Amino acid sequence: MSAPEWTKDEVSIETAKDYLRQGDTVDFYEKIASSLLREHPKDVLGFCYQLVTEMRAGVAPKEEGEFQPKKEEDAKYMRANGISDFLDKWILALLEARPATNEDRMAYHQAYLKKLLDEKAGVPAS
Repeated sequence: MSAPEWTKDEVSIETAKDYLRQGDTVDFYEKIASSLLREHPKDVLGFCYQLVTEMRAGVAPKEEGEFQPKKEEDAKYMRANGISDFLDKWILALLEARPATNEDRMAYHQAYLKKLLDEKAGVPAS
C-alpha cells in the first residue's frame, strides 16, 4: 500500500494526527483491534461491520478485561488475515473523509464497511 500524496507534507501529517485525536477515534480503533484479537473471526470485514452496527446501537464490545493476549497466535492471525493493512486502509479512508462528529464518524464507519462488503459480494456500487 502506497502512502497518499497528502502524507508527504509535515503540516498535513500533523493535521491528520490532530483529527485522529478528536472525539473517540483512537478509542474506537483500539476497541476494533482488541475485539479482532480476542475473537479471531474468519470474516474480518463482516465481524467489523457487525461490531460497528452494534456500537451505533449502543451495544459496547466486550470489556478489555476479558482479553488474554496470545502474542504468537495473534501475530499469525494478523498476518494471515491482513489485519494491519485492513486497518491502515480504513484509517486512511477516514482521514480522507474526515466526518466532523462522533456520530458522523460512526455512520461513516458503517457505510465504509458496508461498501467493502458489497464490493466483496459483487454488488454494484449505487
